[in-house]
Amino acid sequence: MSLHTIARNTLGIIGLPFTLCNLSMNRKNRVSPPGQIIKTRLSEVHAIVSGDGPVTVILEAGFSSTSIDWCYIQPEISKVARVISYDRGSYGWSRTKRKTMTSLDSVEEIREILSHLKIKPPYILVGHSFGALSMRLFASMYPDEVVGLVLEDAAHETQYVLSQENIKRIKKFKRLVTFGYVTSLVGIPRVLKQKIGRKFLAKEYDDSLNYIGYTPGAYKSAYQEYVDSVTSASQLLAAQPLRQELPVIVISAKKQPESWKKNQLLITDLTNNTEQIETDTGHSIHLENPKIVIDSILKMIKIAY
Repeated sequence: MSLHTIARNTLGIIGLPFTLCNLSMNRKNRVSPPGQIIKTRLSEVHAIVSGDGPVTVILEAGFSSTSIDWCYIQPEISKVARVISYDRGSYGWSRTKRKTMTSLDSVEEIREILSHLKIKPPYILVGHSFGALSMRLFASMYPDEVVGLVLEDAAHETQYVLSQENIKRIKKFKRLVTFGYVTSLVGIPRVLKQKIGRKFLAKEYDDSLNYIGYTPGAYKSAYQEYVDSVTSASQLLAAQPLRQELPVIVISAKKQPESWKKNQLLITDLTNNTEQIETDTGHSIHLENPKIVIDSILKMIKIAY
């Protein structure tokens, strides 16, 4: 057990009245999951499965995000293909006993979901931000099953390597997620209105976000995912190169720091069949201008078929 977990549990016991109040608020605000709960070896995974077609599109959300982040994308793509989105770790409505939350863990979880649902290849993989790492790892590990890859403002593994350039930023963000994790039982993030998740979602999801954004599991997953990000980066660095003929669309946001833009250029070299699209948006392209992402996925489906 880590020192941060000991501190979290100790604070939860010392502030027991606040802990009980926070847990009561979670129960009061509970919203039923929009999808189904799938039992895997180590988890109860919430997944939204919709549509039908000759190919299955797998949507992987970014850091601290969930299946409902794809609320503008999944309904449109479901008109022409089967689509799966899900909640990693203990984000959203999922609950896991996994001790780590690496990109490889995500790939393993997705494989179990596909097996449970009896959904066979081919697959088109769509990853946003940190979620792009696991989609790339999936494509590397199972090259014969993947016919296309769409990477939306994707994180690059080099940004998680503990280099001199990254160490200050990594430590600053780690302090932030650690504070949220350690104080989550007693409800301090709720008081500060610092919930897990993204903005710009459809209004109909306000109640869901108010529930899933403050669960202790959400803060634990954000903490664990970031702690394990160095391992995830190592997994990508050690992975086999993608098939050079694999179609890849890289969608890059213009409203990003120069260091992020440089990493986007690295991603455009993944295969000999990679196209880059630059958008006049911030990081959450699928929420700020969903048509760009929808059109890119539809284009990928046409390329595959």
